[in-house]
Amino acid sequence: MKNDFFHDLYITIRDVRVRDCSAMSLSHLLHGYLSVYAMVRVSPILEREYGTLQEIHGRLREIAKELSKAMKDTSIELDERIGYVADLMDAYQTYSDMDLLNEALDVAYRILTVDEKGEIVIPGRTPNVCRLLCSWYYFTGEEWCLEMAKGIVGDYDNLEKKQAWQWLRAVSCFKNLSEDMIFWERWKQEEKEVLGNIIVSIENIGIAGKETFCFELLGMWELKGKGFEL
Repeated sequence: MKNDFFHDLYITIRDVRVRDCSAMSLSHLLHGYLSVYAMVRVSPILEREYGTLQEIHGRLREIAKELSKAMKDTSIELDERIGYVADLMDAYQTYSDMDLLNEALDVAYRILTVDEKGEIVIPGRTPNVCRLLCSWYYFTGEEWCLEMAKGIVGDYDNLEKKQAWQWLRAVSCFKNLSEDMIFWERWKQEEKEVLGNIIVSIENIGIAGKETFCFELLGMWELKGKGFEL
């Protein structure tokens, strides 16, 4: 899609009240704004289209504070909450809020349990768990996290197709930490194909009713179109 379409969507998204959003919509909003922040940070001229880094930073902070509530809501399915924990860790790397980070680390610590043999037990092999492992590695440097994450992120063929966008998030997290260039090149190509297929679907079906989802995915597309890696 052309840049002016994404810009028009961005104008609409800026008027969205975060308190009125579902937790999943907040997650999509957060990732969309992280893409916008990355573009503006590298190309300050884009402030004319997307606002200043300070304005984007403020929006990210507002979204993250609402997401922190969902992260602790035990009525939400566990894997979904794991995704919100990883979201807050992603947000912390853009703006520093130790209170939110400590909350996320505390929840992550309780999720990554140890069995009677002293071995780490993860709650499934999902893209959200992969992102949580990557984030835990980023903040703790514990190598086992990266090894476990690698086993999950390379398993795209066994995921349900509806999880494709979650896989894209996981690949993005893992690539930023991995030094395995063979896997890196493979994922780079698969990532481009998967994202391209989703964009074609968005173009064919339209965005009505799923604006925040499209904001995240089109943000990824814009980021790659400007030559940046996710």
